[in-house]
Amino acid sequence: MSATNAARWSPATKRIVVAVLAVAVLYVAYRAGDIVRPFIWATIVGYILLPIVRVLEMRLANHRGLAAGIVFLALLVLLGAAGRVLVPLIFDQVTGFQQTLPALIANAQNTLAETLDQLGAEDLDPIVFGPIANGPIELTRNAANLAVPFIVGLSHFLLEFLIFLIATFFVLRDLPRLIRWVGRRIPTAHRHEVLPLGEQVNLLLGRYVRGQLILVGIMWTATTIGLTLFGVPFSLLLGFMTGALEIVPIIGPITAGAIACLVALGHPNPFGWSQLVYVAAIAIMYTVLRHAEDYFVIPFVIGRIVKLHPAVVIFSLLTGGAIFGLLGVILAVPAAATLRLVLIYVGAKLRDEDPFPRLEEELAAEGERPPEPAATGIHPVGGRLRS
Repeated sequence: MSATNAARWSPATKRIVVAVLAVAVLYVAYRAGDIVRPFIWATIVGYILLPIVRVLEMRLANHRGLAAGIVFLALLVLLGAAGRVLVPLIFDQVTGFQQTLPALIANAQNTLAETLDQLGAEDLDPIVFGPIANGPIELTRNAANLAVPFIVGLSHFLLEFLIFLIATFFVLRDLPRLIRWVGRRIPTAHRHEVLPLGEQVNLLLGRYVRGQLILVGIMWTATTIGLTLFGVPFSLLLGFMTGALEIVPIIGPITAGAIACLVALGHPNPFGWSQLVYVAAIAIMYTVLRHAEDYFVIPFVIGRIVKLHPAVVIFSLLTGGAIFGLLGVILAVPAAATLRLVLIYVGAKLRDEDPFPRLEEELAAEGERPPEPAATGIHPVGGRLRS
């Protein structure tokens, strides 16, 4: 049978085939697990660095490969410098924290026991401390058994890191080409709506990523300085952890503050205060920093980007963590925000309305509008784009 006589697929058949392929890809990605993870991290890092590559590409007469290579080498230099300067400091603090952890737990137990005695609740001591009475002994005993798993885990990490670096270079060089290839595969009848929807999502994700990076840096610096002034040990490690946990909304900051308070509880304070007052001061510092971030930093840096209810955020975090682990937790909120834009689009289409005025309003409400049509060569008509 010649190609001209081959039967054409009906629209329903095409939709079924696309749906089956999409489900198959998602299933393979889910089952692949650790294999997919470095590629996802590479996509995230490449997405963050793409604007820099784009600027260099314009300055280098559209030599995309050269621009991507320069940015990739700069990334390697930055990682090497960070590894040479920060990693030894953090490693020393991690080692010291591991060595002093039994003493910190013992001091925290003594402080809580004294507090219960002062409150006349000494009968609660066996209930409170029974399950953790042998905690320091067990921690010391288990540390020796972790040597082999640590070596195996380190080897696995180094392999994933190598894959991550290779994939990052290809993302920097080829991601725009891949996006254009996908855009050409979209049916012409739907291209004038799907491509603008992708631009709206790109604006949202770009602003979210930029804002999160700034917040991580601000909270890392602020908490490190604050903990150092309060004389809390391992301030650099705790500050780094606080900044990193900013990526996880709601749960992350609470976890970071709780860990810092536990460390302060087990460490004699240098001011002669009551230990509980010292811990309360650390908790107040974290609370003040958190409120300052909510009321001053976030509105000016990223605004209310995702516009998600806290319950939706928590559900997204738990769902992402249950399915994809740590990576799912990190990607849960931007994925939920993207889904929200898609649902706005779908809802408008179901009501036979133009979805783009509402989508543009969602982004313009935060002071940032989509790129001008002249920049893409596509012109708006009735809220939609037509090439």
